[in-house]
Formats: sequence, structure tokens, C-alpha cells
Amino acid sequence: MKLSGEMKKALKTVGAGGAVVYLTTSSKNGNPNVVGERFVTLFKDEYILIAEMFAQKTRVNLLENPHGVITMSHPLKGRTWTFSGSATILQEGLPDDYVWEGLRAKDALDEWGDWALKEPPSEVPPDIRPPSLVQRGVITLRVETITDFAPENAGANISL
Repeated sequence: MKLSGEMKKALKTVGAGGAVVYLTTSSKNGNPNVVGERFVTLFKDEYILIAEMFAQKTRVNLLENPHGVITMSHPLKGRTWTFSGSATILQEGLPDDYVWEGLRAKDALDEWGDWALKEPPSEVPPDIRPPSLVQRGVITLRVETITDFAPENAGANISL
């Protein structure tokens, strides 16, 4: 499912030092895990990518239950959306021809496989910034359903 221009713009604001998105996954038994993420981008209009640096519980959950939900509130306009769909972690070492949900892993990793070099975390105060960020891959969500919480939409679901 393709995201609207407003959604794309809001997601690009995340890495600019303002917003946080929340990624929710759950185990096969339904135990949820929610993490706030700052290194977020779009890829090919229907995939949302998040740098995977410390997401151990997320990794375990996605191996058991490959579905995720990303919740985002636009920091300037007060808009809120949820994006849900199939999710996985693409990481270095996958074969060059590996394709997941229509996305060639090499393409995503070539673009975003070393996020900290492209968008260093300047908003993190030096006294708590780790000496080096180690990115192990990208958490990848293929957007299948969007819920728009704008007052005029009253939580309408938009599905494939």
C-alpha cells in the first residue's frame, strides 16, 4: 500500500530530531513489545525501514510472529496514523538475490545499511551517546493497512 504525501513528509521528520515512531511486535503467544524509534525512513513508497541496533525482543518476536505495527504522530500537525503489515529484519550477509515481500534486501541495505553514517544522532547528548553505533540491519515493515486518526476520518482503516 502506498503512503500519502503527508504521511511520507511526516515520516521524514522523524529522523530530523523531533518525532519518535513506536514499533509494536508480539510473540506467538501475544505478548507485546513496544519500542520508540528515531532512525526511520520510507523505501519505495510502501516499506517503512527502521535501523536495527538494539532490538533483541523485537527480533525474537518477528521470528515468531512476522507482523508489526508502527504508530506515528505528526509532530507539527497533530496527525496520528498506524501502519501495519508483514515485518522482518533484513541484515548484512543475506544473498544478493534475497527478496522479501517484493523488496530486494540488497537494495534496502545499500541505501540504509549504515544509517549512523548517513544520519548521525546529533540530538543525543554527548554524555549519553554510545562511543559507536552498531547497526545490524533494518527492521522492515511492508505497509498493508493504514489507520488514519484524523477527526474527519474517525479512525478509518485503509487496506490493500
